[in-house]
Amino acid sequence: MLDEYFEIQLDNDKLKATLLQKVRINENSVITENDILGFIMEHGIVFGIKKEFLTKIAANEITCPVVIAEGLSPINGKDAILKPILPNDNEIKSVKDLHNVDLKQVINIPSVTHGQLIGEKITATSGTAGMNVFGEELLPKPGKDFRLRVGKNTRIDDEGLRLFSMIDGQMSIENKVIHVYPVYEVNGDLDLKVGNISFIGSVIIRGNVPAGFEIKSKGDIKIHGTVENAILLSEGSIFVSTGIVGQGKGLIKAKGDLHTSFINQGIVEVEGDVHVTQSILHSKIMANGSVFCQKGKGNIVGGDISAGKRIVAKEVGNAHNTRTTLYLGVQQEIMEKEKVYTNNLKKAEDDLNKLTILLEKLTEKEIKSSLSTIEKITKLRVRNTINSTTELMLEAKEKLEELEDLFSSEEESSVIVEQQIYPNVDLHFGKYRRKIITVFKSVKVHIDNGEIVVTHV
Repeated sequence: MLDEYFEIQLDNDKLKATLLQKVRINENSVITENDILGFIMEHGIVFGIKKEFLTKIAANEITCPVVIAEGLSPINGKDAILKPILPNDNEIKSVKDLHNVDLKQVINIPSVTHGQLIGEKITATSGTAGMNVFGEELLPKPGKDFRLRVGKNTRIDDEGLRLFSMIDGQMSIENKVIHVYPVYEVNGDLDLKVGNISFIGSVIIRGNVPAGFEIKSKGDIKIHGTVENAILLSEGSIFVSTGIVGQGKGLIKAKGDLHTSFINQGIVEVEGDVHVTQSILHSKIMANGSVFCQKGKGNIVGGDISAGKRIVAKEVGNAHNTRTTLYLGVQQEIMEKEKVYTNNLKKAEDDLNKLTILLEKLTEKEIKSSLSTIEKITKLRVRNTINSTTELMLEAKEKLEELEDLFSSEEESSVIVEQQIYPNVDLHFGKYRRKIITVFKSVKVHIDNGEIVVTHV
């Protein structure tokens, strides 16, 4: 009976059912709440029915279209994270929280002592199931897990959840691993008395780094003053409190992140993110992750800025229409790294297979008859090699997972400008290019169906 008056429209996820009226109801027709409820259930809709609307529809108190049923979306699980435990009162819930901590707080992270708890793994959650309007369960996507790895000079407890320091030193925090390095400290400016520095741990300069100097560090590099056109190479992250004045020379290169106040005519290459609190001026920046410049003045003017994921700033370009170029997407260098890690993983798996067979043969022989001294030494070496090869294999797997996340986020690459983007800004998303020819305010720039589009946010 009601088919001639109504129809039901479903959204793509079957999470919302909307009642549409096709024709005007005959004045002589009497439609009750139960009639409408029966009509809805005839269409298989049994969950999330908004019964409070049915009476009003029957009494003609509200007009269609009306959402008459809504399901519950599943809540995806949360990924496992590594929570650093800093030796002070700062509450850091995850490595990502470090991005929101004041630069001065981060650069002054105190040293840790032998045996001190420095991090813990927060396990992944499975999420909460949902249900569509047909009463069908919608399974959530479980959070991704990861294996807590031992960092340099650290140990993991028997449960594999807590990380402890094995030396007195300073923490170097990465996405899924924490190292503790010995510290080389210069209590003032770097000068000719100290010279260039190459150190197996972290380096702290409580002053400036003048032009021409070079610092190489296996850990973090923390500069409390300004860096001129010097060379800083870090296998951790780099922190520069005052700022970088590169004069188009020198190099700031890190396997982790870069945190600084401003960059003027600098050359920066990082495998993580770049965090700048004030300005990026006429610089060449390459980040496998994202570039953030929106806390203080937050402007990017001139130069070439490249990011694998996102570029976020308050302003891009300026009123003088200074040429500024932004590149988004995975760089060729990252593609090459994927090949290297894939080869490393295959080699480690092959080596592990051969070593396991050799260990099994030695163990079988030991059961039947005693091993010679040379065989006992061989067995011990094989066990140690298996342990180190397993670590290499797991590290390669983890790196490939990180790259997979990076590749999957390439489609979501975007430029977010909180205030203004000016003319003469060139935007490159892979093979696509767009030049800004007018001022836009509060926008997101991204790829949509093979076209660079600007949308207001």
